[in-house]
Amino acid sequence: MQGVVYLGESRVEIRDFSQPEPGPGQVVIQSTIAGLCGSDLHKYHSSREWAQSRNGMISGHEPTGVVAAVGPGVEHPQVGDRVCVYHRLGCGHCMDCRSGNAAFCDEGSGAFGRTQDGSHADFMLTDARYCLPLPDDISFEVATQLACTAGTSFAALRKIPAHVGDALVVFGLGPVGLSGLLLGMSMGYRGIGIDTHPYRIELARKVGGGLVIDASRDDPLAAIADITGGQGVGGVLECSGSAVARRQATQVAHRAATVVYVGGGPEPDIAFSSGDIIAKDLTIRGNSVFTIASYYAAIDFLRSHSVPLEGIITHRFKIAEAVEAFALFDSGETGKVVFAWDE
Repeated sequence: MQGVVYLGESRVEIRDFSQPEPGPGQVVIQSTIAGLCGSDLHKYHSSREWAQSRNGMISGHEPTGVVAAVGPGVEHPQVGDRVCVYHRLGCGHCMDCRSGNAAFCDEGSGAFGRTQDGSHADFMLTDARYCLPLPDDISFEVATQLACTAGTSFAALRKIPAHVGDALVVFGLGPVGLSGLLLGMSMGYRGIGIDTHPYRIELARKVGGGLVIDASRDDPLAAIADITGGQGVGGVLECSGSAVARRQATQVAHRAATVVYVGGGPEPDIAFSSGDIIAKDLTIRGNSVFTIASYYAAIDFLRSHSVPLEGIITHRFKIAEAVEAFALFDSGETGKVVFAWDE
């Protein structure tokens, strides 16, 4: 089989690997759609020394596909089942792992593509417990987003008390932010997206249909004050990681609103005004990926609401085209980029 390996200094290569064999409690997934994530670019840009220390580990952490083989002791899933694979890995025994939240494993969390071979390959080995059932009416294109980006934004949105008709602002319209904007609008919010990148602004306007502010041209604070009659908004997702947006997130919020910080960034601390928080009685939340329970809730939501998540995907590549795929994704002139295999 073929898989993608980081070389460091913005380079990857395709290598041949032996197809994995499942051990006890494990399954092998035949890949169908596997996404590229913004966090993959952090690894893509890493040093050559870091890449060499991985000893040829396969990249990728947004797996979907069909179960090709199961190891001893595995009852679920079965060969032929459609699955999405939870991308964070834990010990399997602590409270967080048992609660479906391996991202906070007490013994140190891992992830596909970071601590073990990932999804950018024809086949992927995983413990059976990370395989999440994928109904026939949910596409693999949507599932690869639920494996990370849309799964994360859905979990973040659930931390905002629902007020149908209230305004929701999303800072940063990459795959996480844009999926959050689309999901929020489907939940009944009036969606307002903010970004500075021309491609992302155009894509958000095309796919979302909500109001999109170009922060490189217009002042978001003034624009949102005008849109809301000076009241501000009830919910904010900060997905950009920008220091400016992090501060503006509390400034655009109205009294008793909830602000959820999602995006990582170069700044180690989030800068905002304590005056905004105290005077407005704001609720400040953080969000790191999602729980397995949240995946099931997202599936239920998508089966009863029309959310155009497929529209976020702008480019599809074969695994043999990984060099071109990473280079294009790194340019910023894309929406969601995926590797696709014939179904």
